[in-house]
Amino acid sequence: MNGLGDLTGRAAVVTGAASGIGLAVSEAFLAAGMRVLMTDRDEARLADESGRLTAVGEVLALVVDVTDPESVARAAATAVEKFGVLNVAVNNAGIVLGGNSWELSLADWHRVIDVNLFGVIHGIRAFVPRIIASGEPGWVVNTASMAAVRAVPGIAPYTATKHGVLGISDVMRKELEIAGHPIGVSVVMPGGINTGMNPVGTVPASQVAANVVDAIRRGRDYVFTDDHSADEVADRLGRIVAARADVIA
Repeated sequence: MNGLGDLTGRAAVVTGAASGIGLAVSEAFLAAGMRVLMTDRDEARLADESGRLTAVGEVLALVVDVTDPESVARAAATAVEKFGVLNVAVNNAGIVLGGNSWELSLADWHRVIDVNLFGVIHGIRAFVPRIIASGEPGWVVNTASMAAVRAVPGIAPYTATKHGVLGISDVMRKELEIAGHPIGVSVVMPGGINTGMNPVGTVPASQVAANVVDAIRRGRDYVFTDDHSADEVADRLGRIVAARADVIA
């Protein structure tokens, strides 16, 4: 669908908003004239960052654990209670753990899946009905990664969850269209972003945020933020398509 255009006055909730991409997106939203509910499980950092941003625009903060569906539901209810409406949701919270896929413990697998995949699922279940109820055009942004479209050795749980976020986003976009709801869905696939989770990254989180704002304004379904690994992604997708020729009837 077409994007939302002018974002002034729109109300948004952002998960994982106390640092990295979530913080940068919150700052960009406020700069665009939006009202923002920042959520994160890091209470101290969330208080510091949201307090700093009160000088920029209308911002609220709520401690939220995305692995807890009731906690995410409280965030959705708070956004509507405080802003009167919810227009935009950004499911962004994520973690990464390293190790060979056959050596990682089940606890490690569950930890990553609970945050990266179920965190998005909980956000969809809590936020989307509120956006629909507004009766206004809205947008959902799900943060995936370049790991959604390439195989990254050493981080199998992370890669699996980001593939899942891409798939869920594509399905939800079609479902909303079929249901006639004017709500778009963007899936963001950052590359080498410089954040606490990836300190060796070279792309600033602000560049991701600028692309997120542009995606909502103009209606970009797939949001790449840089050209890192572009050749690898193109090669992989090309080999997948070409594999159709190998079918044995």
